[in-house]
Amino acid sequence: MIAANKNDILDSLLYVYFRWLARRAFHLVTVRGLSRLKTLPNHRPVLLFCNHTNWWDGLIIYLMTRQMPHKSVYCMMEEKQLKHYRFFTWLGAFSVDLSSPLRSAASLRYAQRLMQVPETAIWIFPQGRLTRPSEPIEIKPGTDYLARNSPHALLVPVAMRYDFFREDRPNVLVEIGTPFPAVESTEAGIAKACVRAMNDVSAAAAAQDLTGFTPLFSPRLTINKRWEWVKLLFTGRLREFSPTN
Repeated sequence: MIAANKNDILDSLLYVYFRWLARRAFHLVTVRGLSRLKTLPNHRPVLLFCNHTNWWDGLIIYLMTRQMPHKSVYCMMEEKQLKHYRFFTWLGAFSVDLSSPLRSAASLRYAQRLMQVPETAIWIFPQGRLTRPSEPIEIKPGTDYLARNSPHALLVPVAMRYDFFREDRPNVLVEIGTPFPAVESTEAGIAKACVRAMNDVSAAAAAQDLTGFTPLFSPRLTINKRWEWVKLLFTGRLREFSPTN
């Protein structure tokens, strides 16, 4: 397996680049339940379970780690992908090879050692593969292994969706579910919590309702909004301007 090789200097440099990349690609990256990340206890390790639909998921997760500076954050990543994007090890990524039970077990033992440190937080994609957004969430067998072997940990369900609203670029909507103790968890319970988070974020996307969501950064103005800003400026009504449609 490929172990994490965290590097604070390279982490800071890559954060600036990835934040720029996300601002260019998306209108908004916005999170509901952000306070739950900020207030995760420092005296308990944390496992965060998130759905996985595309390459951007890892980058969005990385941007959210800035909301948990009191935790030492890691992410379990598919080995063939981590070999291709090895710089993710500098940010806390370590590999898992689900095609080999022995190699997969080695990754779980590595994660279990990390979880012995109370400040640790590990992001996991429990589906074990990229899935279509419309697919029902099915949890890979053994997902509850770390939970069962880290009884003092907290588990946090997370769901992400990518949707166009009225802007020329998509929005990323993230739902942070309610943390619950690992000692009370089962594989079915983890799956149920992940499905609940996905249903909540899907309902917000369907209604195009961002009530309760907090943007990770201010949006760049779309073409029509830039023109609207100019018109309001020259008519003395700039206070009426809103950056979103």
